[in-house]
Amino acid sequence: MDYIFGGCEINVQVAIDFTLSNGECHEKSSLHYLDPYTLTNSYTEAIVACLGILENYSSDKMFPTYGFGGILPDTNQVSHCFALNGNIYAPHCNGLNGVLHSYT
Repeated sequence: MDYIFGGCEINVQVAIDFTLSNGECHEKSSLHYLDPYTLTNSYTEAIVACLGILENYSSDKMFPTYGFGGILPDTNQVSHCFALNGNIYAPHCNGLNGVLHSYT
């Protein structure tokens, strides 16, 4: 607590695994499958659990957010690093909701 009261800030970067080891996103067994009723999955729950706490210690609440192992629609090739918001030069998402929006 001394660090926090002393003004400590945390810079957070987010990386999401889109490799096939998670399964095809349209299959219910996939970690990326969004439940149609709750619009959640294992990844959204992890993002909320982690960033829900960590964003309180970030002054600007801007999180560079990347994906890896996904096939990008414009190239049809696997990318080992891409900005989730589509802009590799400015990959920041605004807060927890911005990260969730870019992910979904």
